[in-house]
Amino acid sequence: MLVAACFTGALFWYLFRTTTLEDWLNLYRGLHWGWLAGFLALFLGSMLLKALRYRLLLAASSLDKPPPFMGLVAVTFVSNLFVDLLPARSGSLAYIVFLNRKLAVGLPACFSSFAFSFIFDLIGMLPLFFLAIVLHSMAAGDQAPLLWALLGALAVIAGLALYLLEKVLALIARLVAWLALRLTGKAGHWGRRLAEELAAMAGDVNRVKGQGVYGRVLLVSVAIRALKYLALYLLVAGLAAQWPDQAAQLTFPLVLFALVAAEATASLPISGLAGFGAYEGVMMATLRGAGLAATQAALIPFGLHLLTQVIDYTLGGVALVALSLIKPRESDREEQA
Repeated sequence: MLVAACFTGALFWYLFRTTTLEDWLNLYRGLHWGWLAGFLALFLGSMLLKALRYRLLLAASSLDKPPPFMGLVAVTFVSNLFVDLLPARSGSLAYIVFLNRKLAVGLPACFSSFAFSFIFDLIGMLPLFFLAIVLHSMAAGDQAPLLWALLGALAVIAGLALYLLEKVLALIARLVAWLALRLTGKAGHWGRRLAEELAAMAGDVNRVKGQGVYGRVLLVSVAIRALKYLALYLLVAGLAAQWPDQAAQLTFPLVLFALVAAEATASLPISGLAGFGAYEGVMMATLRGAGLAATQAALIPFGLHLLTQVIDYTLGGVALVALSLIKPRESDREEQA
């Protein structure tokens, strides 16, 4: 957290040096509502697809009946809120908490749908990452071997995660069960319960694997990423429209490359508090390399991130209020979790 705070502090120090209050007021005054409306439409579409992906995975799990779709939509927005707040995507674990406590979904199904969504989110980014590298290489005349190596590493990581998920869970469950036999009292009880939950999660992962949903989940995951990056591109173009000469330099390949690189960096544990830090730094470096002035290169990524955060927090807060109105599960159902 201290290092993340330093990243965020460095960003704000740089912003105070390169921009003024009038710059920020002009940035948002120059944003036409049509660009913002286009962003919102695509963003909402991507969030509905995320909820659909959760429903597909939950339907393939051990659940007798998936939770209501609108409940999943609310959980999706709340999870998105916490992802923005906490580093390294750790906030996405809010999905498991609210799905279990508010929508009465057992932990095995919560975990399997969360884990597969996380893995397929990475897999869904790979085609767009590939496209970004190809377009960037064509424009810059550089084969970018490091980027190809990173793409290959991400593909290997995603493939291994998909293949080993069940096996790793089952192995951990056996280790915990072995330790629980050597513990007494409450420690032994909780150890046995944890081993049972882990074994149930491994079984649920195996069940989902056997339901033949990978193809549909992959298509939805690619569509989620495509809508997200298209939405962000519209917002970048809208913010830069007040500078016609600079806006002409912000081609889709360049912006796509900057967004993919910034998002990958923002997933690191030390990216910054509330997501502010490395995300803007990577985008600023990319835009500066494309020829934008220091002020414009700082205004666009931070203005983009600030506006999307406000939208995420607003919609996530509304969804959080909606979920708070749902009565928590009764205690006799908690054991089924």
